[in-house]
Amino acid sequence: MTEPFNNERRAALLHGDFSATLERVQPYTMVNRESLTALAQQVSAVLVYDIPGAFVECGAWRGGASFLMADLLRQAGATERRVWLCDSFEGIPPPQALDGAAAQAWAADQSGAYSFDNLRVGLEEVQQSAAALGLRQYTEFVKGYFEQTLPAVRARIGPIALLRIDCDWYASVRCCLEQLFEQVVEGGFVIFDDYHTYDGCALAVHEFMGARKLPYRLEHVAGKLGVFDYYHAAYFRKGGAPWTQLYPCSRARQELAALLPEGATFILLDQAELGAEIAPHCRALPFPEQDGYYNGPPADDAAALAELARQRAAGARWLVVAWPAFWWLDYYAELNEWLSTQARRVWESERLIVFALGEDTVPRA
Repeated sequence: MTEPFNNERRAALLHGDFSATLERVQPYTMVNRESLTALAQQVSAVLVYDIPGAFVECGAWRGGASFLMADLLRQAGATERRVWLCDSFEGIPPPQALDGAAAQAWAADQSGAYSFDNLRVGLEEVQQSAAALGLRQYTEFVKGYFEQTLPAVRARIGPIALLRIDCDWYASVRCCLEQLFEQVVEGGFVIFDDYHTYDGCALAVHEFMGARKLPYRLEHVAGKLGVFDYYHAAYFRKGGAPWTQLYPCSRARQELAALLPEGATFILLDQAELGAEIAPHCRALPFPEQDGYYNGPPADDAAALAELARQRAAGARWLVVAWPAFWWLDYYAELNEWLSTQARRVWESERLIVFALGEDTVPRA
């Protein structure tokens, strides 16, 4: 059973502050901070939306990215979830010609800064690191090359909420997709760490998606290389809204979970783009509302104020303005004036503005 968040953890999630977790796992990974941050956000969204399934990493090396996922599970008290670390733990096989020039150059330079003895690290070392970080109960280890281990272990893994593929070459990426993609649940994530690094990874992704006629859009983790934008990794969601839409919704849901008391009735100004799912622990009234549904923007300020008074009389104690409707506060000047003088603004972010509609309406601590 998942334990409730305490106030300290709630505050960290609200502001997307994963810095402590990133610092803990950084010594165990070569993954850049932008990709680790994106991964932390995606794990958080899986937990917020209760997307079912395990977390799987193919190509774990020293375990850092997997440890990040496991540490977030630990913080959330999600003891029923596991992170599966799949790796040969004996190094990486040689690339093929189709993996591209960058892959051939890496393989030829075994004394290079990023060779790390052909990415060789023992299983026992990684298990000891997991134990030292207090993450052993959240981790499962699968030793061996993917074509041998994944067919044997996939039934034990079961449904997958997030599949992270960090195994560089065409043959390995393609094998992981062939063996595990079907187990990724609707709305789950598939992440390709090497999509922008090695030709073989990109080729495997596109061949697999093309052969199965999958319409999912690739999205990208971006960072900076000097003054230039640089892409680090790519990913897609298996159905559902793309991450660029899901992420602000997941953050907004976290904010309201922390602010609004259980069972509270609130008015939701969102132009019917987010819906009651943004705060499932409360009762949301669309604004304006007719027969339980959003009825389009009010004709004018008088109509907006009349609807606000009606919904307050129906028991609404809070008003939430979501980003799709931020323009309302400029367009409906009298509504904005009423909220500014008669209500209390208790929260503001780039996603939400929350007003308390009564003097005795107090947000959660």
